[in-house]
Amino acid sequence: MTDRRSVKEHPENWARRHIRGLPRLEPPAFIAACVIIGLGVFFLLEPVPGVKAGTLHEVAVFAGFMLAPLALLLLTGRQLGLGGLDRFLPMGIGLYMLFFLPLAALVPFNRGFFEGYRMAPVTAVAWALLTLIQVSSVDFFTKRIVQLEAERRWGPSIAMGAQFAAWCIGHFPEYFWLKDLTTPFGAVVFLGFTGATTGWFFYKTKNVLGMMLGHWLLNLLLAGTAIIYFGL
Repeated sequence: MTDRRSVKEHPENWARRHIRGLPRLEPPAFIAACVIIGLGVFFLLEPVPGVKAGTLHEVAVFAGFMLAPLALLLLTGRQLGLGGLDRFLPMGIGLYMLFFLPLAALVPFNRGFFEGYRMAPVTAVAWALLTLIQVSSVDFFTKRIVQLEAERRWGPSIAMGAQFAAWCIGHFPEYFWLKDLTTPFGAVVFLGFTGATTGWFFYKTKNVLGMMLGHWLLNLLLAGTAIIYFGL
């Protein structure tokens, strides 16, 4: 006979009782493990032009900085800590919509770049899904893995600083195309402002779900703006 209590048991509680894996690591060790394993998975899958092909960059980011640390969360008995379906979720989405405004203003002056968003329907759907797994991984890793764990050991100030560093390092490739749109100074200001703002928001709300969705919608809105402005 099935125990009715087990049917209603939260998946995280079930995982903590039934998964026997790593010991519960202290925050510094946990962050280090996520960084080392995440980078290992990423570079294992990341395609290198002229050397290695067959794996999409977005899949490499997702595997290294979402799936690998998510597995470590479960194996070390931690809660997901993503936040819930509360008022902070739409606020997180709205935060990224504020970032959309300055980026949308760049569209008319950078036709060569933004025309790349004009894609066939099937290609557009694939691009949207790949964008979702890539950008949501960035928010998940910098906020849930780095910032939350660091805050538990060193407090909010150091945690936000660690998150900011992880955000800037994670967006290093984006700097090289963003600087062509906004100048190098503009790219540094934008990436620094978004990193600091999202870190502060997570400190106040402990909800990263809204930012994961907002980051994705930001990219979709930019694509839509380019299509509307330049036409299909």
